[in-house]
Amino acid sequence: MSMSLFSKDNSSQNKYYHILKSIQNINTKYKAPLILKIYGTLNKLNLEIENRYILCNFLDQYSDIIGFEKNIYIENNTKSLNQLFLIAYRKAKESELLNELYEEYFNSFKAICQKKDMREKRE
Repeated sequence: MSMSLFSKDNSSQNKYYHILKSIQNINTKYKAPLILKIYGTLNKLNLEIENRYILCNFLDQYSDIIGFEKNIYIENNTKSLNQLFLIAYRKAKESELLNELYEEYFNSFKAICQKKDMREKRE
């Protein structure tokens, strides 16, 4: 059974968006569990491709800082989504980039919501 984030009433979508927005300025140590929660939520919503894109984008964008020398877009094809998440999370934590990983998830989630809103308005 899959859960739909984008129902007609948008209550789930708005709920998640407002929760994420309200906690945007919390301490880094509290963002680590939120990153995991967002990751899991996207998987539950059948947004695994988007989840993979978020992780690859983060690893690519910060590869110089985190010391990720492999081509993430090739490496991506050899890793499970869970492995990719663990790599990104570990690298972010080691390089003190958890805020940036959280921002990547938050901004991507926001973009997914806006894209869905635009589609519904056209229909």
